[in-house]
Amino acid sequence: MPRGIYLDNSMTTRPSVQVVSRMMPFFSEIWGSPSSPHLGGQEPMPAITESFKAVYDLLGAKEVDDFIFTSSGAEAVNQVILATYFDQVMVNGKNQLITSHIDEAPAIMAIGRLEKLECVGKMVYPNKEGKITAHILSEAISPRTALISLSLANGLTGIINPIEEIVALCKERGIALHLDVTHMLGKLYMEVGELGADFITFNGEQFHAPKGTGGLWIRSGNRCSPLILGGIEQGGGRGGSFNVPALIALGQAAREAIDNRDLLCSEVARLRDKLEMGIVSHYPAAVPFYMDQERLPHCAVIAFPGIPNETMLHALNRKGVFASIGGGSFQQIGLLLAAAGVQDVIAHTAIGFSLSRETHEDEIDRAIDIVANVAKSLRNLSSGIA
Repeated sequence: MPRGIYLDNSMTTRPSVQVVSRMMPFFSEIWGSPSSPHLGGQEPMPAITESFKAVYDLLGAKEVDDFIFTSSGAEAVNQVILATYFDQVMVNGKNQLITSHIDEAPAIMAIGRLEKLECVGKMVYPNKEGKITAHILSEAISPRTALISLSLANGLTGIINPIEEIVALCKERGIALHLDVTHMLGKLYMEVGELGADFITFNGEQFHAPKGTGGLWIRSGNRCSPLILGGIEQGGGRGGSFNVPALIALGQAAREAIDNRDLLCSEVARLRDKLEMGIVSHYPAAVPFYMDQERLPHCAVIAFPGIPNETMLHALNRKGVFASIGGGSFQQIGLLLAAAGVQDVIAHTAIGFSLSRETHEDEIDRAIDIVANVAKSLRNLSSGIA
């Protein structure tokens, strides 16, 4: 990657040196298939078991619960939602699925696919604090609601949804709950069993695992039909051979995430706050969002009124600051803010910044100066044109 200040860690993070080193022997030295009973096939089993344990420890999961290693968070989300069709719609006729306008593409698109199979998709809007609440969901559910699928926290705004009240609503109404914890995992302490959801999914690349890693946790007693058929691997939960190197890397990343969680909770949050306050101090017209809300420790959203966010993003890129306006699996950040009631003229000037444990203080100091100077330059330019 070109040298620069990388502040787009909600999109992806750099795998650590230890993660890359740990997975390499499983490409060319310990390469047997764990599905084979001979010694060559069983050679990677101790490392596989160790990796699964590390992931369970990061999740705070219990052995009685099921876990399926997937190729991505998107695959895991798709499995939960499409399994709802086989495990509920075809069994009891409950055919409504609910997500939100601020959730990510896998959930929205998977539910959209089920609409072609006579399911009913419903998307709810957040409140002005950017949250999906139980009250909002209660107005959308019906006796035919089978599943509510939400992100525990939004990776762009950083807003954490009030999960306890949502769980209580789902239990009261007999509705299955799926939470994607990608952006909270490794950032804050959590135990999936205590969250109260039926299904938990995550993407590994947001906590320094390689791309192509993810997982699906299934609460004991719940059924989740496989998305990929092909054998008895992973207890029949996902067909096909293990991607052993990727699983080993995920386990190493999970161990490192556990070891660095305190750093994310405190030091990275301090740097995030410094970035926000520094930009506002150097460019008072900037508008930070959600500073008084419960949010993830590494995310910041700041609007620069009068400057289209695409223009700002490209200008920052030229100066070596890599930030985000959404895209990929994310919705555009302007649409997220507009969905929460922010005026379009402000929403579409917003930029997202997301830090990681690799973000250094000197990078934040330089980013503050660059962002403020770029904003001043673009604002002066637009004023001159006007």
